[in-house]
Amino acid sequence: MKNHNLRGAGTVFRYTMQQHYKTKSVQIFLIILFCLAVASLPLISMTSGSKIEVSETKITKLYVRNEIGFPLDIEDIHKDARYAGITMEETTLDKDALSEMLNKESEYTAAAAVLEVNTTTGGFKITGYYGADGQITSDDMGSLNGVLRDALHESLLRSLDITKEQEATVNSTAVSEVKLVSEFRNNAEIASTDTHVMVNIFYSYAVMVLGTLAMSYIFQLCMEEKTSKLVESLLVSVKPMALLVGKILAVTCFVFFGIGLIAAGLFISYQIVGKSGDDRALEAVRGLGRLFGVDFSAFNMSLVNVLLLIVCVLIAYSIIASFSGIVGSCCSKTEDIQHASLAVVLFLMVGYMTASFAPMFESDTANIVLSVFPLTSMYMALPNYVCGKIGFPVLLLALVIQ
Repeated sequence: MKNHNLRGAGTVFRYTMQQHYKTKSVQIFLIILFCLAVASLPLISMTSGSKIEVSETKITKLYVRNEIGFPLDIEDIHKDARYAGITMEETTLDKDALSEMLNKESEYTAAAAVLEVNTTTGGFKITGYYGADGQITSDDMGSLNGVLRDALHESLLRSLDITKEQEATVNSTAVSEVKLVSEFRNNAEIASTDTHVMVNIFYSYAVMVLGTLAMSYIFQLCMEEKTSKLVESLLVSVKPMALLVGKILAVTCFVFFGIGLIAAGLFISYQIVGKSGDDRALEAVRGLGRLFGVDFSAFNMSLVNVLLLIVCVLIAYSIIASFSGIVGSCCSKTEDIQHASLAVVLFLMVGYMTASFAPMFESDTANIVLSVFPLTSMYMALPNYVCGKIGFPVLLLALVIQ
């Protein structure tokens, strides 16, 4: 005997999609979302504090007020082809006198640099000045400041009689790792603790955001139909299970269409920034990994693992969406949503908080147990596998349990 519980799910799905996307507010929101994604990287470039390297300079003369005791060599500045023709003059003028001189018409192609000890953080500080109405730009002065920083570094090495090779040796660091002897014997590659922690945090955060979006949409749809009495009409021809499945499928399309729209906007934004030649935004994105100590070279991101990522995300989303659908369908009035949301949020937060802190302890037993335990598996199984903390059999077991 056939089970007809899912009959009509397609009708519910199509109806919900049609009602959602014909709403003006939804259309406006999606347009704004796409525009923000397209504008994101250009906006980062415009607001970035880093400077664009200039290909040629308008600076012909440089006044230097040196207060640190280590002299600059003009030959170190001339090593940069852009500033090969620049002349340098030592000065003791104060800031007011320097400002007045640089704003004279005859000095419109001159700049000034003040070298002083940084009393706040230690070390040295180089401040570049240029005339307000001259031909020199902020980017040009910023590039010269970088050259002056390198020239000062060369001066310090000469004063201390240290070669660059000796400096590199002194500044080198030792990296510590803890591995099982089997990993040492098999030359297995595993990620560092910092990388493992950050991958777990980012992945679990992405899963939690997906789950929160699904919960919000599902709760909203459930209450809209119950308050409008539409659910009573639908239940005449559609089974409750089909109604719930149709709504969850529609919400899935809402969520992943929005993510796809953002991804398309970011791709266009990347193309715009790449063709403009301004890599400040791209460098800021690349710097995130270095900032958090993430070593992407330790990942084994093959095509198979990319497919596993898609499968794991879809399974995790399905679990959260199904749980949200069951809880949301039990709400009979608007006041019930608060208690229902708390149940789903607690379900999400238990796994998220565990996934955020457990990798810090680097326990092999904890990695295996938390990878297969249902509440934490959808957060930790894939990151643990990608970082080399568990093997494929454990990941497969985790997916089966999920």
